[in-house]
Amino acid sequence: MVVHIAPIGEHTEHVIEWIREVTPVTKLYLIHSKKTSETNFAKKARDLEKKIKGDYPGVEIIKVVIENPLNLDDTMDAITKIVHDERENGVENYEIAINVTGGTNVMAAAAILAATMRGTRAYYVLNRRKNPGQKSYVEELPIPPIGIVKMNETQQKILELISKGTFVLRHPDGKILDKQGPGVITNQKILSTMKWSSQVSSGVRKRQKGATRLHAIAKNLERKGYITILKEVPALERNYFGRGRFEYTKGTHSGVMYKITPAGRRQAKDAMMLKE
Repeated sequence: MVVHIAPIGEHTEHVIEWIREVTPVTKLYLIHSKKTSETNFAKKARDLEKKIKGDYPGVEIIKVVIENPLNLDDTMDAITKIVHDERENGVENYEIAINVTGGTNVMAAAAILAATMRGTRAYYVLNRRKNPGQKSYVEELPIPPIGIVKMNETQQKILELISKGTFVLRHPDGKILDKQGPGVITNQKILSTMKWSSQVSSGVRKRQKGATRLHAIAKNLERKGYITILKEVPALERNYFGRGRFEYTKGTHSGVMYKITPAGRRQAKDAMMLKE
């Protein structure tokens, strides 16, 4: 391996064990969170850097600070950017190794997901004290790389619109009765945004120009697990009490809404990051 990526937390011994067995390494990224009242993670990263430089003076070490070690996206975003930047520099995915041992449980889970989605190698380091007498303390995980599922530009645009979409239902007096999103949008909003809402005749019926196309794209995204298709849309209902008296309440009417899933949100975010 050429490029190593290692989330770290309270303990850092696994990184030393790792680079001892998995070679060669020319660059090492240490991902850690900010200093807290209990732990100075930046200092731990600096101390680890000194140890590594003492044994491997030629290794370039880059420290990457994340905001929240309990937020999956923070670690995944950091790894995604690293992989993207290294790929731009000519490094192949198989030359990148991710250590999934250190940091919080969330950071470890994010490292595994990133390795799977980016198609890199992934390693877990066993605790030497708990597993004495072994020939090797580093295990490569048999993670099948799936990479970013390839979609055409239009499909990616629709998923991006859904991920950023919001739905707001207001009372005529301006009061918000329902607000959903980001990650929720009606099909009518997408048709309008994509300029697919012009009417075309189909026999005696009229339909919107892009409705069939959008339906096919949405079903495809749903099959991939990226969105959920909802068959009702929140709407205002006018309730009459007689003698001209009425009030507006929240109800529903038939229609189509799309809601992003966690997998879809990650897919949209990764594609946007790589596009940038």
